[in-house]
Amino acid sequence: MLVWGADLGAPATPRQEAEALRLAAEMGAAAGRFALDWAALQPEGRGKLDPAALAGLDRRVDAMGEAGLAPWPVLAPARLPRDIRIRGGWTARDTAWRFAEFACRVAGRIGDRMAALAVDAGAPGFARDEAAWRDRPIGRTEDSAFRAILHHLLLGRGLALSALRQESGRWRLGAALAGPPPEPWDDTLASSDAVVIAEALGWEASVATLRDGRYPELAAERLGRLVEEDDETRCRGPVDLLLLDHAGPLWARMDADAPGGVDLAGRPRGGTVPESADPDSLRRALDRLAEAWPKLPIHLTLRVAAEDSPLREGRIEDGVRIERLEANLEAAEAGWEAGLPLAAVFLGPVLDDGFAPPAGLAAWDRRADAPLPKDSWRRLQSRIRG
Repeated sequence: MLVWGADLGAPATPRQEAEALRLAAEMGAAAGRFALDWAALQPEGRGKLDPAALAGLDRRVDAMGEAGLAPWPVLAPARLPRDIRIRGGWTARDTAWRFAEFACRVAGRIGDRMAALAVDAGAPGFARDEAAWRDRPIGRTEDSAFRAILHHLLLGRGLALSALRQESGRWRLGAALAGPPPEPWDDTLASSDAVVIAEALGWEASVATLRDGRYPELAAERLGRLVEEDDETRCRGPVDLLLLDHAGPLWARMDADAPGGVDLAGRPRGGTVPESADPDSLRRALDRLAEAWPKLPIHLTLRVAAEDSPLREGRIEDGVRIERLEANLEAAEAGWEAGLPLAAVFLGPVLDDGFAPPAGLAAWDRRADAPLPKDSWRRLQSRIRG
């Protein structure tokens, strides 16, 4: 039986946090996923955790338990402590060891109350974003920053998982992996080559380092001297489950100025995304996860972004989001019925999180200081509760 969960996001206020939790429980979720904020919990980037932030984390975890939701924290690489940012962020090798230390400290606090702890290395999408506009030292090119960030993220993931396992053999540990294989942007040979490079510096590097403790040949060539002795072995991590974040397909094209020499676009050259592209890409991602780790349970997070219709008679009729959600859920359930080890599906985020187009199942009415559940939330409640 599939476990239904909700992505609780990172609400801006305690009231929004409480309402997101209430909506998740009313929707029928039995588990709640949320990211651990490194910058808030360990502002110095080393040493003891912040007492006030820890108290807030305790309240959140306890509130989830009281609402009947099993806590599923995720160690995410974003929101770095200030000291780490000014020293180069993820371009600095030392950040990987700092990340592992933080993982053990926060798990030691909530380990007895969490269902599982997933380590999200954020690669390669996060590495691309970081290299493009954040935490890149002055004078460092976007491509060289991307390669350093990518390696240090994978190194940090392996170090964190190994340290957590040594800390306690009772915790269930998981790792988040890159999503579906990208499609060629057009029918040229260059776009086909772009797919090969994107896969080598994405899925293949993520899987090979985590499972086998090695980089595939092309990735090793691109990373070069960044990979020091024993690094590949350190990247290997013991995991009990896999986490797949799915937000839709991407199309690859060659771009000398982009990280890794490849640009990953949200739409192909023609500008029209086939209706089957999203569920097809999800099924391919699930299939290859099951092939790489045949016996490990897969936990899927679905994020469906779409423009909302204007508010009408107090309702947000988000038909486009509903259609995409249903298509992806049908693909996921078909895979589960065919024997794929899909164990849980997390839906959300529950509230819009400020990104455009929005992906939340509810908007926030600032005048009323209250949530506005969208029709997609109602549809999911009907599906989950039957």
